[in-house]
Amino acid sequence: MFTILTVLTLFISIMFVVSVASTISALHRESEESKKLNKHHKAL
Repeated sequence: MFTILTVLTLFISIMFVVSVASTISALHRESEESKKLNKHHKAL
């Protein structure tokens, strides 16, 4: 019983870390794209 709970806790924490990491990388990608768009608008 204890090992099942431990494995479930590990799985949940790993999924949480993965979701946070993907959210952060998506935010970084969006900010980089907005910077490129701003440079493009300034060039015009």
